[in-house]
Amino acid sequence: MVKKNILYIFNDMGFGGAAQSLLDILTGIREFVNPIVVAREDVIIEEKFVEAGIRFYKIRFFTNQVKIATSDENKKACDMVQSYEAALRLLPIIKKENIQLIHINSSVSYFAAITALMAGIPYVWHIRELLEEQFGCEFLNEALVEKLYEQADKLITISDYVKETYSGKYDLETIRLYDGVNINRYKRHTGTEEACNHTFLAPGAITPEKGQWDIIRAAEILRERGFTEVRIIIVGNGDADYVWALKKYINRKKLNQIVCILPYCDDLSHLRSQASYAITSSQNEALGRVTIEAMLAGNFVIGARSGGTTELIGAREERGMLYELHDSKSLADTMIRAMACPWETKKAMMKAAQEYAEETFDSGHYCERLRELYDTAIMSYTPKKQDDFLQFLKKQYEQNRKVSVSQCQDDIMMRCKKSEAAFGLAIKWLEVKQNGYDLAQYFRECGIRNIAIYGMADMGKRLYDELEDSEIEIRYLLDQNPKMMGQILKFGSLGQGRLETDAIVVTVALSERQIIDELISYGYDKVIGLSEVLGSFEKRKCKWEEGCK
Repeated sequence: MVKKNILYIFNDMGFGGAAQSLLDILTGIREFVNPIVVAREDVIIEEKFVEAGIRFYKIRFFTNQVKIATSDENKKACDMVQSYEAALRLLPIIKKENIQLIHINSSVSYFAAITALMAGIPYVWHIRELLEEQFGCEFLNEALVEKLYEQADKLITISDYVKETYSGKYDLETIRLYDGVNINRYKRHTGTEEACNHTFLAPGAITPEKGQWDIIRAAEILRERGFTEVRIIIVGNGDADYVWALKKYINRKKLNQIVCILPYCDDLSHLRSQASYAITSSQNEALGRVTIEAMLAGNFVIGARSGGTTELIGAREERGMLYELHDSKSLADTMIRAMACPWETKKAMMKAAQEYAEETFDSGHYCERLRELYDTAIMSYTPKKQDDFLQFLKKQYEQNRKVSVSQCQDDIMMRCKKSEAAFGLAIKWLEVKQNGYDLAQYFRECGIRNIAIYGMADMGKRLYDELEDSEIEIRYLLDQNPKMMGQILKFGSLGQGRLETDAIVVTVALSERQIIDELISYGYDKVIGLSEVLGSFEKRKCKWEEGCK
């Protein structure tokens, strides 16, 4: 059998579930495919692919979505230019490797579809996520993406939920193909009644859309009801602000004995063996690999009644239990219901889940279906006349390029200025710590017992961390865009009456003076910049040195 040269576009930022899934599949189809992977230049995942003998390239490209209602014409122009230039960067790889088909492994970038049209080869587009429903995002150039969807030789969706959503939104016909999983890697015995405990495992990216906030509030409810023996292990990396806020809430509410957050782990077998239950709390999950892994591992699965999670567990709870999405009380009730469920009933549901996962997500069947799709796409492909469309794209690129370059330069310059200002504060802060001081000392000596922190980016979070266990009370947090942190921690508002606090500390390095003046205009007489706080220790050191002369 002559192997086909297939190029795979990998969009993720790290070696998580998506990367492991792709690696498993590429290993499984090596008999009939010569796989080549292209990933973003800023990710470090190539080692495991290279170890498996898979050719690996990195080029500069970007994802093409933004949060809903945050787009503008400049962003659209930048997106068009960046994608067209990425398509041009991919062309030499296509020619060098004699690529016969491109497999775009996610819906979040479209540059490779343009490259396929330029090179006159077929492309398969694998739709693995729902931007709007799952992540609250939208395509920057949706009309162009839809046009490229229509010209794909095969469109694959990973669940019935995604298939139906795309059919309704874009009127597209897709092939539903469940992901393949290495069954032997995850399958283990479902355990015994004696070994059943009250430990719940919740792995996955830690982002607002994944619902960890609901789990932590459910833990609070369980404690209030007397279920202090429950243990919840949240595992994963993700949105830094969100993770930080969750940890602060856990500390403030003294939930540490019930909930812990661990960093991402690529082998969850040990944690799965410690836990009897698994929670999938995502909103509108496209499918849910962690749910499948939990079923295979013999964990009793609890999931949000939403999207692909319902598809896996079953609307009638045939293979686990469901709770209402974003309803922490419903989650707590369902956790109690699962713990109270008779062992024989629980065992039967876990067995049904495991058998379903084995039959439905077998990687051998998945690879065979992929081979058939590739063969059909390549054999039936006839080069389309794309001259007019490609000329249109080239014209759009040339028109937007000047706007894009100027906008990108402005953005880069602003980011550099912000980073430089923050770096200067960080160096001063390090010197303060190396000289044996702590910032609470400044506030004590100034008679400040409580503060509000203005600006909850990195500097604001570090100030909160330093003062958290001191006698200085952090009474309010202030930020123009607190994002998900605003739902977890207490944020004040300058427009809703005067904040009762001894001082406001501004941590926004680049525009510190401007913000201080603005706050003073609101009538606050004690507004301090973080640079002033740090600078006071430098003056203290100078006075000490003068006294030694």
